[in-house]
Amino acid sequence: MQKKKIMVVSTGRADYGLLYPLIKKIITNDKFEMQLIATGTHLSPMHGKTIKLIEEDNEVQVVDTVEMTMKSDTENAICISVATGLMGFSQTFNKHNPDMLVVLGDRYELWSVCMAAVIHKIPIAHIHGGETTLGVIDDSIRHSITKMSVFHFASIDLYAKRIIQMGENPKRVFVVGAIGLDNIKSIPLMSCKELLKHTGVDFDKKVALMTYHPVTLDSYDSAQQQIQEVLNALYSTDLFTLMTMPNSDTSGNIIYQELKSYSQKYPDKFRLIDNLGQKGYLSAMKYAKLMIGNSSSGIIESASFRLSVVNIGDRQAGRLKPINVIDCACSKKSITNAIKQALSNEFKQSIANLKSPYGDGNTSTRIVKILESIDFDKKLQFLKKGFYDLKHDLSQINLQMVMI
Repeated sequence: MQKKKIMVVSTGRADYGLLYPLIKKIITNDKFEMQLIATGTHLSPMHGKTIKLIEEDNEVQVVDTVEMTMKSDTENAICISVATGLMGFSQTFNKHNPDMLVVLGDRYELWSVCMAAVIHKIPIAHIHGGETTLGVIDDSIRHSITKMSVFHFASIDLYAKRIIQMGENPKRVFVVGAIGLDNIKSIPLMSCKELLKHTGVDFDKKVALMTYHPVTLDSYDSAQQQIQEVLNALYSTDLFTLMTMPNSDTSGNIIYQELKSYSQKYPDKFRLIDNLGQKGYLSAMKYAKLMIGNSSSGIIESASFRLSVVNIGDRQAGRLKPINVIDCACSKKSITNAIKQALSNEFKQSIANLKSPYGDGNTSTRIVKILESIDFDKKLQFLKKGFYDLKHDLSQINLQMVMI
């Protein structure tokens, strides 16, 4: 039997780290041919050209790349990038003719990928649909990808029901858990000594791990004031802060320049590392005393480490938040108060027995099992999916996590 071609698209270091366990399982499955496509910031010198990290792995091969021009972080530059990517992915689909496309999340680069796939009649499987992030344009992107997709791999029951509410057939909506937990389960994390060598940061001391991304529905110019509020709050504490690079959304470079400036001015308080890598990032989460910022990793992965999290602003508003997450406004006073609460013995004790609501670290296994069950000879029928009209209250739909 001829292997079915599964194309997985990675737009940058963040989603590649999440997709890695799934990529490995598809590669080793004798029913599938893996087609990994690298695009977005993987090819950007401004973001470290992280395709090099993939190429260093002898077990994973990039079969093609799609250039998406990124000369700045303005709205106009991003629109040009999307248009460039649409042309590039059309050529890629002509060349490789995949049987299915797998995408994750809500990056704007995925608009290019998925629009081209719809036109080329390639069924799309979408991971992490049904979620909400009210402070950013990602909501519109994520939900539009849901409507372009045929199969849906939701992290929790609530998000699966939102997908159905958008008119998607429950028979093609699966609760599989959050794929980021697979790495926590499978990757041997570093010791404090190894992490010191990797980052130059001593995690035996009080270290905060910070990841702060642009709030793209706010004004372009507000990013500088926001990140200064965060950094000034951290400076006023006794924490040493390990900062990671923001993503390539609108005003991302403004945030990056502030991070770089503070790390140079106050090297005894801040260190900026452009790319920790998945193993380094998860290891830092394991040993940090606090996580701070507005990243989805502070919502989804952090609970597995029972790590106190200060979630700033409304970028992650709408997501289900475990009890280890403390929300606060983007002001120095509010952030400082939230940090004090997060570091208190009382709060630490309250999350000591926390169990993650996002799954058990077997998401990629569940996804592959579902892919194996698909009759790819009917892929054109999948595209005629129609609109699923709700005949009763969503609370009456009983969705169980896929068992393995």
